[in-house]
Amino acid sequence: MPARLKTGPQHLAQTRITAGEWRGRVVSTPSGREVRPTRAMVRQSVYDILGNRVVGARMLDLYAGAGTVGFEALSRGAASVTFVERHREALALIAKTAERFGCRDRCSIVGADVRRWLRGASEQTEAADLCYVDAPYQDPELESVLELLGAAPPRLVVCEHHRAREIPEQIGSLTRFREARYGLTTISFLQRSAAPTDGTA
Repeated sequence: MPARLKTGPQHLAQTRITAGEWRGRVVSTPSGREVRPTRAMVRQSVYDILGNRVVGARMLDLYAGAGTVGFEALSRGAASVTFVERHREALALIAKTAERFGCRDRCSIVGADVRRWLRGASEQTEAADLCYVDAPYQDPELESVLELLGAAPPRLVVCEHHRAREIPEQIGSLTRFREARYGLTTISFLQRSAAPTDGTA
């Protein structure tokens, strides 16, 4: 488990960047169950799979929590990250970490419900090279979030979910091409289809 430290009236959990420019540096995350940071082992494995596709990428970090996945991408050479998160405490921690790491100019911080934001962000999703989706495991809206992404697809979507949840092979213009399993966690990789999937020209 991440170490905990006291900062004023509340306790924060800590997780560390696994590789890149900021390897070993700490990202503080809210304690409790509301915000669940992606485990370091899972983050490292995902980015090992992605390899050089992260370098220079424009990334969306949806359900960003305190931004551990997005800051890992920036550490590994991503050009920019848009963090979308609705919890105020987590948003404040993203801003503080961006200032500490000196990367505020590469970060866009959006306080919003993910599904609501996606309905008006088709240009941003289609322009993204990489999108990470880490909805709460029991959240019923994950399917509709993936459908919104499938309608205006990023180049690549990485979806973290419970192993009992099945992600379809085809969601709009997104095609699932790989899965990786880590205990109760499954990572599904979906890429933008090269051609329309509805039979139209």
